[in-house]
Amino acid sequence: MNIGMFITPTHTVPPDDQSIAAPWSVVSELTEVLVKRGNHQISLFAPTGSKTSAKLYDFRIPPTIRLKASLSKDAFEQKEVDVEAAFFHHMMRVGREQKISVFHLHQANRMYPLIAKAPKEYSFLITLHDPMVSSRRAAVMELSEFPNCFFVSVSNAQRGEVQANFIQTIYHGIPIEDFPFQEQRTVGFSVFGRIIPVKGQSDAIEAANKMNVPLTIVGETAENTEENKAYWESIAPQIDGMHMYHVPFIQRKNLSFYYQRTKAILMPIKWEEPFGLVMIEAMASGTPVIAYNRGSVPEIVVDGVTGFIIDPDDENRPGKGTWIIKKQGIDGLVEAMGRIDEINRLACRKHVEDHFTAETMATGYEQVYEKILNERSI
Repeated sequence: MNIGMFITPTHTVPPDDQSIAAPWSVVSELTEVLVKRGNHQISLFAPTGSKTSAKLYDFRIPPTIRLKASLSKDAFEQKEVDVEAAFFHHMMRVGREQKISVFHLHQANRMYPLIAKAPKEYSFLITLHDPMVSSRRAAVMELSEFPNCFFVSVSNAQRGEVQANFIQTIYHGIPIEDFPFQEQRTVGFSVFGRIIPVKGQSDAIEAANKMNVPLTIVGETAENTEENKAYWESIAPQIDGMHMYHVPFIQRKNLSFYYQRTKAILMPIKWEEPFGLVMIEAMASGTPVIAYNRGSVPEIVVDGVTGFIIDPDDENRPGKGTWIIKKQGIDGLVEAMGRIDEINRLACRKHVEDHFTAETMATGYEQVYEKILNERSI
């Protein structure tokens, strides 16, 4: 089967800039495993500078992120739309020439007018990487009108109440060899992610202060809105280089070191995160996860085995009240931090080996490709 892999050409595949571009990394890892297996012919449609073992079609188009600094916000967004459409049209031409069976897209936004004009014999598998709210939810609902569009969610929680042609949930996977296991631990904790309110760094800081333990905050500041700016300004004075540390950016190849050196990753998230790569990367390294019961967390963390799940508040979310730790919010984080030595770090590693490797992810997608081909041939 011929598969065409596509994600909007904002970044290279894998990303070669310092942006938070996890979906582009996932596309790269999936593509590499599929090519290595040799069961399908894989074509990657990605901008110049992309590196892949697949057949690369870059159409001599550079990643649009390189233009961001020189354009206004509106001009850059329009540029993204225009370049994305040009890439898509070139891809349709190659699809005819190479007899591509399934186009695997990694976004739904802005795809409706492009797929509406595409040949009806093409099948489109769309992996949804983002929360299905506002424009993303509307895009999925629009695309559901097309019988040749199929959707993969990256967690069951991500679907929410959206009714669409979901063919499967496939969890993200990582090349586990990039995250070597480490039994040794240090005394501190860490929190990863952009420094914005929904990531909950303020809760992590309060919990660490109550425990009187070091905390490393790994993530870029985001001062693009007044709310985000004020959030960072409330956190910055607490970073003293003695008990509170800030690491703005870590190259992906160096992430494992930071996971290995911490007792646990804190994820006091305040949004319904569809999937958290940080969680599986940390657990692969042997590092437990302490996370609020939101979004995909209960699908990724095994309570009491690979970390602890904490109810953030009184809201009646799935699983509420069933977790080992009954305290909520910051008090729950504190109790979990105090009990983290109960978690076997090797169990964290094994959980990822069993459920969240790039190989497991690729197997799921190969099964889906076959399902689509069979359904379309009926």
